[in-house]
Amino acid sequence: MHSCVELGELYLELHHRIHRLVDEAMNDAGLSLSRAKVLRVLAQQGPVNQATVAYALGFAPRSVTDTLDALEREGLATRGPDPRDRRAWLVEITPAGTVALDRAIAVKKALMNTIFDGLSDTEREHFADTLAGLRTRLDSKQETAHVS
Repeated sequence: MHSCVELGELYLELHHRIHRLVDEAMNDAGLSLSRAKVLRVLAQQGPVNQATVAYALGFAPRSVTDTLDALEREGLATRGPDPRDRRAWLVEITPAGTVALDRAIAVKKALMNTIFDGLSDTEREHFADTLAGLRTRLDSKQETAHVS
């Protein structure tokens, strides 16, 4: 029987390995995992300001500046003035950004299939239920902490 600490360490080690594998594969396809996340927000939400992108990812607005600058330099995103607020800029994905994002998502999906295809349907369902349960417990603990 594994202790809670052992189980947590095993999970963290596995998370870091999968994250690294996915990021490396996506980088090889031309778009890092973090940059793909930013483009996904732009693809889903349309032209938005930088603060909206940061909020969607759970970051401070300044923390996405470098990523947006790089995406813009590479022609994957573009900035333009916000017609509702002349002090603000809107960021949107370009057609080249959409192609890059689609390619990166395909690579990520293929790798996830490779990683998890050894699990039976029942094992995948049990694993998903376990992870969802942990997420729910963490969410409720965070809500309790913010209310206190």
